[in-house]
Amino acid sequence: MIAHALLLLALLAQPAPAPDLTGLTVPATLNGPVREFIAFFQGRARPFYARALARLGRYRGLMVPILQAEGVPEELVFLCMIESGYTADAVSHASAVGPWQFMRATGLAEGLEQDEWVDERRDFEKATRAAAQHLRGLYDRFGNWPLAMAAYNAGVGNVSRAITRANHNDFWRLAAEGELPGEATRYVPKIMAAMVIATDPARYGFSDVIPQAPLEIEVIAAPPQLDLHALAKQIKLDPAALTDLNPELRRAFTPPERQDYPLRVPRAHAEAARAALSAAVKPTTLLKRKIRYGESLDDIARAHGMRRATLERLNEGLERLKPGQEILVFSRARPDPDNQLVIAARPTLDIAIEGRTLAYFPIRSPRPLSEVAAAFGISAGQIALWNELDPQALLQRGMALRLYLPPNFPHDDYLLLSAEQVTLVEPGSDGEARSKRAAKRGRGAHVRIVRHTVALGDNLWKIAKRYGVTVSAIRAENGLNRSGGLVVGAALKIPQPARARPKGQARARKPKPNARGRKRYTIRKGDTLAKIAERFGVEVKAIQRRNGMGRKSRLMPGQTIVIP
Repeated sequence: MIAHALLLLALLAQPAPAPDLTGLTVPATLNGPVREFIAFFQGRARPFYARALARLGRYRGLMVPILQAEGVPEELVFLCMIESGYTADAVSHASAVGPWQFMRATGLAEGLEQDEWVDERRDFEKATRAAAQHLRGLYDRFGNWPLAMAAYNAGVGNVSRAITRANHNDFWRLAAEGELPGEATRYVPKIMAAMVIATDPARYGFSDVIPQAPLEIEVIAAPPQLDLHALAKQIKLDPAALTDLNPELRRAFTPPERQDYPLRVPRAHAEAARAALSAAVKPTTLLKRKIRYGESLDDIARAHGMRRATLERLNEGLERLKPGQEILVFSRARPDPDNQLVIAARPTLDIAIEGRTLAYFPIRSPRPLSEVAAAFGISAGQIALWNELDPQALLQRGMALRLYLPPNFPHDDYLLLSAEQVTLVEPGSDGEARSKRAAKRGRGAHVRIVRHTVALGDNLWKIAKRYGVTVSAIRAENGLNRSGGLVVGAALKIPQPARARPKGQARARKPKPNARGRKRYTIRKGDTLAKIAERFGVEVKAIQRRNGMGRKSRLMPGQTIVIP
């Protein structure tokens, strides 16, 4: 019994057998540096390695055949793991881009197209082929894969000079002798450690990693300037699924003047995509325009009938707008691009300056008066006088400045409104306070302004009922006081929700009147009181009062409410 116990302890004390590395073409070795990085991936860097190993399942079937066709060992797919973790949008501190982290010059030298529409360094297929050819060239130059990998990281010149100084080409000796750059001496054992773990992931504690499903794609011919998001919507596909398959398209649009662009689509959606391209989805015509001083991204998007997200996707680096900067927009334009309530204080005195024209400058975000004055080349004192303002005041969103501009002023370079687009309010009145609150909230994307001429017998209640809006909304839009009446012949702006006629299953969501003539509505997922109120032209408070709701009441899917 004791002998059996001693034998068991002796067996347990023996080191575990070394992993079988005979299948690796790259001469990986379990020396000290490689073991250190194996421990690194098992410890602090385990989340990175596990994520990357799972993502490899998605791209292995695409990348490995390319490496093999170019005469490169398939295990060099782990060089890509170390470079980027198989991430198409990876960008290094040195501006290397894509899964294989090509610098711009190296990418161009390897035939990877790079312009304002396409960056093929992000394309897994083309970048892998370019990396394989580059690595094969490095191998032919240096005669072994460790030095080829070191040169991929540190450059041909650094490795060549190290060999010349040491008079040998053994990577491990060069690293030990300090001839190679420090990063290269860590880079190669890190790749080898990744290779070794992948030979038997369970052995190293990665048995729980589930590989992502392999890519199943088809390539279809796409027309120029095709919006991938529009196509995805047409074929009922998440836009991210389509852009992830085509990461080289920087704007998620196919390039202009490029017929039959090879677009990857999920195999399950290929037939629907072909049908959409031949029928409904048409290329979007784009044009360049300059940013005007004072306008926001929302202004530009509304003016060209596009979503703000699409505008940002088309133009990188729009976090800070620069007047005069050229950007891409949809060619379609709306006749009245302004959809914001803008108010200005009614002046105490009418001012007329000979030779100058009156215009209004809307404030889209808080800014000092001095900044606006400098932009228009007018003194802050003059603008303060024209608008009866404190020269040190901070201008707030929703207000407009009255400006008298000289002849030949470059109006097209500035966001300027006419008098018809501005609501004049009495300073200090309840109408001003109501309009200010409405201006800060904004009208919303689905509101259109209707003009109504006050007729004899009109009152606000009748007008509101006629247009399906609230009295409060009309007062806010026009700066009306509670004590004031309507003037026959006066023009009122009516903020009317532009509600589209429901289609398909959406028809079932219309409230139906019950026996007492009351309309009931069943809450669906995503509904809010604000959305419901806008849809049916009532106030949120009216819905809350009619249904006995408090300010913090929550809507639950399936709940039925009464629409007043």
